[in-house]
Amino acid sequence: MDKMKNQIDEINAQYGKIPPQAIDMEEAVLGSLMLEAEAIHKVSGVLTSNSFYKYEHQIIFDVVKSLADANRQIDLLTVTRALITTNQLETIGGPLYITQLTSKVASAAHIEAHARIIAQLYAQRELIRIGSETISEAYEEGTDIEDLLISVKQKISAIEDSTLGANTGQSHFNVIRETIKEIEKDCVQAKNGKQPGITTGLKTLNNATGGWRSTNLVIVAARPGIGKTSLALHFAKMAARAGSWVNFYGLEMKSSDLMRIMISGESSINRTRLRDGYINDKDWNAINASLINFERLPIIWNDYAGLTSSRIKSNTIRNRKAGRCDLIILDYLQLVKPIDKKAIREQQISEISRTLKEIALAENIPIICLSQLNRAAAGEKPQLHHLRESGAIEQDADIVIFPWRNDTDNRFYISIAKNRRGTCGDFEIFANEEMTGFSDNPISDINHYSPDHRIEPTGKDPF
Repeated sequence: MDKMKNQIDEINAQYGKIPPQAIDMEEAVLGSLMLEAEAIHKVSGVLTSNSFYKYEHQIIFDVVKSLADANRQIDLLTVTRALITTNQLETIGGPLYITQLTSKVASAAHIEAHARIIAQLYAQRELIRIGSETISEAYEEGTDIEDLLISVKQKISAIEDSTLGANTGQSHFNVIRETIKEIEKDCVQAKNGKQPGITTGLKTLNNATGGWRSTNLVIVAARPGIGKTSLALHFAKMAARAGSWVNFYGLEMKSSDLMRIMISGESSINRTRLRDGYINDKDWNAINASLINFERLPIIWNDYAGLTSSRIKSNTIRNRKAGRCDLIILDYLQLVKPIDKKAIREQQISEISRTLKEIALAENIPIICLSQLNRAAAGEKPQLHHLRESGAIEQDADIVIFPWRNDTDNRFYISIAKNRRGTCGDFEIFANEEMTGFSDNPISDINHYSPDHRIEPTGKDPF
C-alpha cells in the first residue's frame, strides 16, 4: 500500500492534479459495512483495499474483510477493537473517525452502486499509474521494447481482471433464455441443410463434432511428417469456402509456402514440381483456372516470427471488431513465444494453452491449434498422454484430434481422443499421396479440380 501511495503522490507532484477519487462514497461504503452485517458480501467481489484512494480507508476495509473471512460480526465495536489489536486505530484517526463513518449513512441500500463507482475510479488511477511508469521506462536507454509491451499488456490485463470481479454470475432464467436462442439458431441451420458449427470439410468429422463450435479449443496433434499442417490448411479452405473468416497463423512455414500447398490441392499440380518451379503451360492453365474463386477466400495469413499469445489476443480483438475473424488456426502451439522467458517449459506451454482457451471464450470463436507429440508416439496409435510438454493442453482442450497413419495397412485415420460435445473414436479419411487433398470417400484423384468444388463468385473482394 505504501508503495502505491508513494506512486500516486509522485503523479500528483508531476502533473499537479489529484487522481480520480470519491472520498464521500468511500466513507459511505465503509459506514454501510459497519451498519449491516451482510453488506460485505455485496461488495467483496467488486472491491479490494487498493480500490480505496484514501490510505486510512484501505486500512479499515482490510480489517472489515478480515472479520468477514473469520465469520465474525462486523459493526462499530468489532472494527474498533480489531484496529486497537493491530495498533492502527490512531493511524486512521481514532474512534471518533469510525463513529463519523457510520453517522454519515442511514442504510446500505446503495452500497453496490457506490462500490462500482469506487472500482471504476480505481481502474482510472491504475491506468494513470501504468501510463506514468511506461513513459519513464520508455525513456530509459537499452529498454527492450518487446518486454515493455508485454509488461504493459499484463498490467492492463490485471485491471481488466479486477473489473470482471464485479460480475457475480447470471441468473438461471437468463442462462435458459440464451441456451434456447442457441438451440433455435442450430435448428434453423439444420432445417436449411447447413452445419450448425463451422464446417470441417469432412462429413464424418462434422457428425462427430458438430463442426467447429464457438468457444471450443481444438487440438490437432501428430508426429512430424504425418500431415497435420496440410489437414489444417484443408480446414481453413473449407471454412472459408463456407463464408467464415479464417485467421491462419503459420509459425513453422512462410505464408507463401503454405499457399503453394493449397494451390497444389486446388489445381492438382504435383506439390514437388510446384515447389521447385517445374511448371509447364498446361500446369499454368490449371493454376489460373483454380484461382478464379480460390483467390477471393476470406483468409488472413500471419507468419510473424516471435508471436506471443498476447499478440494473438490483440490481433483477434481487432479482427473480430472488424468482422474478419470467425475461426483461428495456429500452426503450431510449441512455436508460440512465451511471455515469461524464465519459467520452466511446462509452465510456458500451460500459459499459452490457457490464453488460447480464454481467447476462444472471450471472443466466442473456435480455435484450432496444432501441437507436437512426444517421441513415445512414434510407431503407435497416438494417445492423450503423448501430448508434448504439458498436461495443460489436454485439460484446456475441448476436442483433441490425432491424425495418424496405420503402418500395417497404410490407411490414414483421424482419432478423436477427447470431445466434450460429441463422440470419440477413430474415423478413416482419405488423402492423396502428397497430402494436399482430403475426403470422406476413396477418390482416385482427390485434387481433381471440378466446377462442383468451386464457390460461386460474389463479385466483391472480401478484403
